[in-house]
Amino acid sequence: MIKPLLRRHSGISLVEIMLAFLILCTAAFSAAGVISFGHRGTNVDFRQGEAMQILVDRLNKFSAMPFANLNSFLTSAGTNEQKFTDSLEDIVLGDSVKIDKHSYRIHATLKRQEITFDSLMELKFPNPAYHPASPSTWLFNDRAGETFSDATAAVIKVTVSVKPVGGLTDEREVSAITFIADLES
Repeated sequence: MIKPLLRRHSGISLVEIMLAFLILCTAAFSAAGVISFGHRGTNVDFRQGEAMQILVDRLNKFSAMPFANLNSFLTSAGTNEQKFTDSLEDIVLGDSVKIDKHSYRIHATLKRQEITFDSLMELKFPNPAYHPASPSTWLFNDRAGETFSDATAAVIKVTVSVKPVGGLTDEREVSAITFIADLES
């Protein structure tokens, strides 16, 4: 009688190698996707930080400008409020301003601002307990419904907005407001 040959498998088959390689590739692509997602988030954060720096720079430049210059921009536009999308003097504005390797939309709006004081109240006299240094002794007349407004006050509201462009569509626009008063007149 012939004895059956018993074979012992001591190696790895090609099918086992292919399955191991498939598992390795799947894991590597998954890890690459996570790394890529993190890189995109970091890039968006960097552009938002850079947009904030640009915003502060433009606001500082507008704040350093004399009131007369700002007022002349509105006078030449023939309006009390104007949005500027092109550069003003040395302040760079535009729809696609290239800074380093990124582009930003930088706009500014100037508006003559009327000063309004709602509920302006006057001190009530005679008041025997009145003492100028003690607010708790002050009594006021009620002037409900009255508004004091000074349209001649020289104040310009400056709004600057910066938005990254050419990147991801969900990047946010940042805006800030400052007021410039005519303290020379």
